[in-house]
Amino acid sequence: MIKPAVNPMLEQLTTPPPEISLDEAAGFAWKIYGIRGETTSLGGERDRNFLIKDEAHHHSGKVLLKVSNPAEPQQSVAMQCAALQHLRDHFAEVPVQRLITLEDGSGWTAIESVKGETLLLRAFEYLPGVTLEHTGMDPRLMKNIGKTLARLNLALRSFFHPAARLPLAWNTQALDQLSGLLRYVEKDSSPLLENVLQHFTAEVKPQLPHCRAQVIHNDFSFHNVLVDPAAPFEISGIYDFGDMTYAPLVQDLAITASEMAAGCNDPLSRCAEIIAGFHSVTPLEEIEFRLLPELMRARLAMSCLIESWTASEHQWEDDRSHTAGWRQKAMAMLEALGSEGSDSLSLLFKSACGISVKTATASASAAVQSMESAWQRRKRFLGNADYYSYSGPINVVSAEGVWLHDAAGTSYLDAYNNVPHVGHCHPQVVAAVAAQTARLNTNTRYHYEELPAYAEKLTATLPHGLEVCYFVSSGSEANDLAWRLAKVWTGNSGGLVLNHAYHGVTDAVFDLSPAEWQGGEYHCRHVVEIDPPDDFRGPWKRHVTDRGQHYAGYCDTAIAQLISNGFQPAAFFMDMIMSSNGILTPPPGYLQAVFAKVRDAGGLCVADEVQSGFGRLGKAMWGFEAAGAIPDIVTFGKPIAGGYPMGMVVTRREIAEKFEQSCEFFSTTGGNPVACAAATAVLDVMQSEKLMDNAERVGAQLMEEIKALSGQYPCIGDVRGSGFFIGVEMVSDAGSMAPAPAVAERIVNGLKQRGVLIGTDGVDANVLKIRPPMVFNETHRAILLDALAATLSEQT
Repeated sequence: MIKPAVNPMLEQLTTPPPEISLDEAAGFAWKIYGIRGETTSLGGERDRNFLIKDEAHHHSGKVLLKVSNPAEPQQSVAMQCAALQHLRDHFAEVPVQRLITLEDGSGWTAIESVKGETLLLRAFEYLPGVTLEHTGMDPRLMKNIGKTLARLNLALRSFFHPAARLPLAWNTQALDQLSGLLRYVEKDSSPLLENVLQHFTAEVKPQLPHCRAQVIHNDFSFHNVLVDPAAPFEISGIYDFGDMTYAPLVQDLAITASEMAAGCNDPLSRCAEIIAGFHSVTPLEEIEFRLLPELMRARLAMSCLIESWTASEHQWEDDRSHTAGWRQKAMAMLEALGSEGSDSLSLLFKSACGISVKTATASASAAVQSMESAWQRRKRFLGNADYYSYSGPINVVSAEGVWLHDAAGTSYLDAYNNVPHVGHCHPQVVAAVAAQTARLNTNTRYHYEELPAYAEKLTATLPHGLEVCYFVSSGSEANDLAWRLAKVWTGNSGGLVLNHAYHGVTDAVFDLSPAEWQGGEYHCRHVVEIDPPDDFRGPWKRHVTDRGQHYAGYCDTAIAQLISNGFQPAAFFMDMIMSSNGILTPPPGYLQAVFAKVRDAGGLCVADEVQSGFGRLGKAMWGFEAAGAIPDIVTFGKPIAGGYPMGMVVTRREIAEKFEQSCEFFSTTGGNPVACAAATAVLDVMQSEKLMDNAERVGAQLMEEIKALSGQYPCIGDVRGSGFFIGVEMVSDAGSMAPAPAVAERIVNGLKQRGVLIGTDGVDANVLKIRPPMVFNETHRAILLDALAATLSEQT
């Protein structure tokens, strides 16, 4: 009999691998996957693995069949499959196992063995190559191991699954929960392990919440990495995602460095090579350098504890040849790390990464405050302190991808913030900002290559003729400058905007932002509002094919009113998704017709792409492009640099030349080298991760699923938008279509309670605003949809 586990977290390690015969495995392969051929058992520590030589050669001739341990949670298997499909769809260059999916697209299925056990079955294309213990372990290979791990982490940066939060015995963060295993350790090893455990609990674990975190592989080691013998310094395969978890990013590196260096003649040099390779792809932060030695010790101690316990508790035969002699190697590695202080090791690793280090270091600890005291402090110093979303503030302390984390440790799925366009703290953007900050940051009175390089890259995405760029520091400044350009070019001073539009916070642009005119009491005769093309509430609905032309007629009335007020049109400003109007997409033909009317009246047309641009709408890079019209001026802000302050105006050369004849324009921080580096990284990430396609695919699916909910919940009056800019209009009842702002507010706060963040918009604040970072994927979509359905159920 197997003795009871000393810790519930170890339950999976106490359950024997499933009993599956070769004949059974071959039968399941044929019945479920249509694969037939010579079948060989590959054993397994927790699972059972079988190699099948596919006679039909559909999958490169060989297939790996995996039968999961009976104790493996179904959620965990689902997460592993989702991760592999995420990598396959978005990061095909990462050499991971290729999951063979079933006809319904799923990656796993449940089977029943002859023993009556219900087990989970998966199949993978066989990865050729040799494991690392069969290679020469050349320093070049070590650096590439670090680089490959970093690239895998980058690819997983935009992935999350709820199962990543499940308890896991091999999660280094949980070392403090394994103290009960010390009694299984040999006496001469116990003091060292106990010391590591106590130090980790008191000093290391409290610092981990301050590190970058994401879903990690968590076992990128000798036995899960393959090398092609024909290219002995390159990683050709990564497999076994069974220990995936949500953890500090540096934990993954600590596992790889410590385990691959254990047992070699010069372990610290090998660690340094791996770390340098990782750092060259994803630069490490100061806290990560500081914690690397600590987490390496923690992982080695954890492996010694678990292996000692396993050797005592295991009473079945399994494949454990790969663990032979491991404890001795791990203890020797622990002693090698212990002979050097953590500060010395951190300096060694920094030096290997090419970082100039200083012996003197300083540290500071931040005081932990209650939300109430923190809020009082905010109110003392901020003029708009009470302006926050939701029924209560969220005290955020860190973020990554589509996740925000508060001071209490709660994680929120961010389906609202578009400023971190390619995801919060995207490593590529962070690295670009850090590297450029360390090299140069100045202003445009000097030449530096980052400025024209970005201008060239950005204008290449725009129609011919839009080629002269002005750099500023925000979208408001961009619209302010666009207004100046239009007045100089036309000689006019009248403005046209949509009713309830918003274009910024400067004094001039405030006049162009009726959404900010409290109670409608503010009026300026030189700006006239145009009723928006609302084909949900307006007179011409979506079944009217020429509704765009009808709504464009409102522009004639506005131009006439402006002229009667004594002003000729200088410009028409339009947010291409009409966010403050309730997220409206221009009906077919509308934008072309309005632009033509404005130009006939002597004005210019300004496309405000601050919210709608950079592929957010999925269908096109720019909102005006999706609507089929070309503006005279385009303005950019918010997401342009992934959170780094930046704005931009692009116009035709003749407009710019006339402007420059009459006045000088200069912005101290506009287009500085760091802003340009961040903005360039955003464009690069969008292209490499195919984020516009992601917005089109996932956004369309999410819209359809929310529309399906409207049949069950009549408070959903309309679902509209494009890509990752979705509006859900809440109404009191389908008959009257009366706006229901109170229902919208309750839903937003109900979602917050379930860990999902969205917002509201529209004239009556009754439109749910779903506008996530562009790395929002199918897993995040499912989380949002489940939370929305549960919250809606409370409203009926």
